[in-house]
Amino acid sequence: MTQNNPAAQPNQAAELEMLMEDPATAVNAHLSSKATSLNYLRFADEVKQFVPAGQVLDWGTGRGQMSWLLRQRGLDITSYDVEDKREPRFLLPDVPFIRAPHPTQLPWPEDSFAGLLSCGVLEHVPDDQAALAEIFRILRPGGYLFIYQLPQVYAYTEWINRMRGLWYHDRRYTLGGAQQLLKQAGLQPIIARRHNFFPKNLTGLPAGARQFYNRQEPKFTAVETVLVKVPVVNWLCHSLELVAQKP
Repeated sequence: MTQNNPAAQPNQAAELEMLMEDPATAVNAHLSSKATSLNYLRFADEVKQFVPAGQVLDWGTGRGQMSWLLRQRGLDITSYDVEDKREPRFLLPDVPFIRAPHPTQLPWPEDSFAGLLSCGVLEHVPDDQAALAEIFRILRPGGYLFIYQLPQVYAYTEWINRMRGLWYHDRRYTLGGAQQLLKQAGLQPIIARRHNFFPKNLTGLPAGARQFYNRQEPKFTAVETVLVKVPVVNWLCHSLELVAQKP
């Protein structure tokens, strides 16, 4: 296990090696995708830009990859998830982890965190407005909320999954609707964009297809960099990404 060194600059190749699972034996197929892992690195770098130091809550930490990446960048991370039967695979064993039974009744006092990360979480809580109100409460004034992998209403990947009888998100958002939801909670959006034109989660694909996708990742990423900026076309992107600040 690589020891955490907050003073060191993150090494992309080393981080990818830690994050990615073998496509032939992956427990979670999304972690066998290089594009997915690079996305996580991109998220972590952006959080670090806005919160160079301080306490950050990884709200809905899952398997702990974002907690680990943020810890690598020298941030003071607390990981939180609701009680269930999963055992998350934490890449760094000393990341503080709290498992509690409720997603929107958070066990911290007001003004506790300089940043809060919601990576594929907000769309799953029973009441997103209540969740944002609680997030507002525990963020410090000037603190940031980072929302990644929020499913977009018009995403073609969601439509394909639905037509094929595969799993899809029941709750999806428009970019304007997501920003309005943040404003209603008292948070000021400062970044709002559409991203992930190509699928990142390779669940359901055979190992050979995943390996091909990983080999061609630079080409997919180069094309995606253009498509996510094209009006109307980017409405088909899978997800929304937002950064908001508490006044």
